[in-house]
Amino acid sequence: MTVLARPVGKVILPPEMDNFPNWADHIVVLIFCILLPLSAIKQHLKNISPVVFTSQQKRTFYFSTCFSLFIMAAIIVSVWLLFKRPPAEIGLTLRVEGSVWKWTVMAFVILYTIDTINSVATPKNIAASLSDWQKRTPFMPTKMKELPVYLLMCLCAGVFEEIVFRGYLVTYFWYLFSGSNYQQILSVFLPAFVFSISHFYHGRKNIIKIFMLSALFGFIFIQSGSLVIVMLLHFITNVIGGLLTVKYIREK
Repeated sequence: MTVLARPVGKVILPPEMDNFPNWADHIVVLIFCILLPLSAIKQHLKNISPVVFTSQQKRTFYFSTCFSLFIMAAIIVSVWLLFKRPPAEIGLTLRVEGSVWKWTVMAFVILYTIDTINSVATPKNIAASLSDWQKRTPFMPTKMKELPVYLLMCLCAGVFEEIVFRGYLVTYFWYLFSGSNYQQILSVFLPAFVFSISHFYHGRKNIIKIFMLSALFGFIFIQSGSLVIVMLLHFITNVIGGLLTVKYIREK
């Protein structure tokens, strides 16, 4: 049973978590919080010129992304199970605790809806969005036939990225800063920062939005104790993004 939704100092922690975080966790966090984000930034700066993807290249990109995300999550889960820790501690449970998370979900939905509507509210905004999509995310689907594999990638991102960035990293920092007055803030904002930097290719303006939305994901996870809700929200937001590019780029 997860304990994230309650202050660590006021509950009896599972004995399986006495050795968390340990040396293996520190190595994993070093890789996922420093090395991978720096690699993503370096790769983006190296390929800063506009790129055009064919449908076949997009499908290849989607499949390779699914595989990469699977490997990331597999590393996390393997380390977790190697030390015989409860899967529920990183949100791998269908049991959703409390009801406070509903307000955070509502805040997320409102913010995301406002931002999405604003991006296509006027011809000028649509033109700006199209330019941004084509420049920063040329791998987004533009044809209906590209959607099935794109949806698979959305599912993999929703599941595997949440295991890494919310389930594992939020839990890691929660235990690392146990007893601190800033425990909840640090355990949410640090993974959100890493997640947003990992999406550096979206541009500075979008990175801020990604940071805010991923921070809300972190709070939802802490409040609910399960990854089910954030996985679903993550999947839906990615799907909406793909549907928008198909609609507006096809019209153009």
